[in-house]
Amino acid sequence: MRRAAACAAATLLGLGGCAADAPRSQALARAATAVPTAAPATASAIFLHPDGMGANTWTAARLASVGPDGRLAWDRLPHVAVYVGPLLDSVTASSNGGGTSHAWGVRAASDSFGRVDGQRIPRARSGATVPLMVEAKAAGKRIGIVNTASVTDAGTGVHLADVASRREHASIAAQMIAAEPDVMLGGGEQWFLPAGIAGRHGPGRRTDDRNLVEEARAKGYRIVYTAEELAQVPAGTRRLLGLFASEDTFADFEDFASADATAQPFAPGAPRYDAMVAAALRLLEDAPSGFLLVAEEEATDNLGGANHARGVIDAAVGADRAIALAAELAGRRGDVTVVVASDSDCGGLQVGGDDQGVDRPVAARDDNGAPIDGAMGPASVPFLAAPDRAGRRLPFAIHWASSGDMSGGLVARGAGPGARLLQGTIDSTDVYSALYLGLFGREPSP
Repeated sequence: MRRAAACAAATLLGLGGCAADAPRSQALARAATAVPTAAPATASAIFLHPDGMGANTWTAARLASVGPDGRLAWDRLPHVAVYVGPLLDSVTASSNGGGTSHAWGVRAASDSFGRVDGQRIPRARSGATVPLMVEAKAAGKRIGIVNTASVTDAGTGVHLADVASRREHASIAAQMIAAEPDVMLGGGEQWFLPAGIAGRHGPGRRTDDRNLVEEARAKGYRIVYTAEELAQVPAGTRRLLGLFASEDTFADFEDFASADATAQPFAPGAPRYDAMVAAALRLLEDAPSGFLLVAEEEATDNLGGANHARGVIDAAVGADRAIALAAELAGRRGDVTVVVASDSDCGGLQVGGDDQGVDRPVAARDDNGAPIDGAMGPASVPFLAAPDRAGRRLPFAIHWASSGDMSGGLVARGAGPGARLLQGTIDSTDVYSALYLGLFGREPSP
C-alpha cells in the first residue's frame, strides 16, 4: 500500500511512473511523498485571503472593532511585508490571476485560472506539475477550502482546478470534487446540481446532468447546508461539504450597486467566514501528516466594489476573528504557518476623520468628487470608532476611490515557520513560497 501510494503521488506530481524495472521512478516516488527532516510530519499551513483588503481597510476594521488605540489579531501577526502583485499583463491583479500566482507560485496573466495563454501551467514554482494544494495532498496532508462566495470562485477554485475562463463554474466544481478535498465550505450549490433539480438554496445550473452533491455523498462526504447544521457536525468527520447558498453567502455586487445601504448584506442562515474557518480547523488540525487550508473572505472584495462601507467593515472584522483562530493554533502548536494576504484593494477604501459632529450626516462627496459613506450609507451620520484610551468614540467616514480592484496599500502578514519569508517587499508568488516552506521545511525549487 505504501508503494502504491508513492507511485500515485509521483505520477500526480509529474515525477514519473513506478514500473518494477524503473529504479529511478521508484526513487522519485519516494521523494514525492517524503517530508523533509527539517519539518515535522505534522507541519501545516493556513492561507487566509480577505480579498480586496488593503491596509486602509484594516484601519477601518481596527477603528470599528478595537478603537484607535487597540490592536487587531492582524496587527499582532509578527511577520509583515509590503505585498506587490503585478501580473504578466497588468499592474493590478485580477482575482483569478492573483489566485493563480498564489496557487502555483508563478506570475500569471489577468485571465489566468491555472493557465497562461490558454495553456495549463507546465510547472509550479516547486517543479511539480500541480498547484500547491494538490502537491500537499499527494504528500499525505489533508486539505481544506473555505469561501464566503461560491467555492468555485477564483480565490479558492484555482487551488484545485484549471480552466480557460473563471466563468466555467460547472467545470471548476467538477474538478474540485474530483480532487477530493477533506473539507470544502462555502456557496455555489447551483454548480453542483443539474439544471432543473431543486437544491436547498435554489435550482441547479449544470448542463451535463451530473449531480455532484450525490457524487460527493458516494465518496463519503457529509453534506451540510446551514450554519446550524455546520455547528452540529461531529468531531472526527473525515469529509465535509458545506453548500450554504446558491451563489454567495452575502448579497452580490449587482444588488448592492443600487441597494439601500441599511440592508443586511449577509445571508442569515449561512455561517460567517470565521465560523467556517473554525469548523475547517476543527476537522483538519489533528491530521497526522499535517494539513493545508485556503480560506477566502470574498465579501470584503465584492462589497468593496459596491462601495458598501458597513458591509465591508463587518466582513473585515469577521476576517480578523478568523485570523485570531489561526494565530492561536499556530502559537499553540509551533508547526503551523499562517499567511494573510489580499491580491488587490477593491474600491480604494480610505478612512477620513469627521469634524462635523456625531449627529450631522456626512457629505455625499468630498471636494474632489469621491463618494462618502457614513454608518448607514451616503448622507448618513458618521461611523463611531470603538473607545480610545480616554474613552472617547471618535467619528469617521469612508471615502471611495473606485468601484474596482486597485493596486497599492497591500500588506502580507503571518506567523509560524514559513512566514519568516514575509519581510521587506514580496511578490504575490512569495505567498506560495511561504506556504511551501511551512509545509515542507524548505523553499520551493524546481
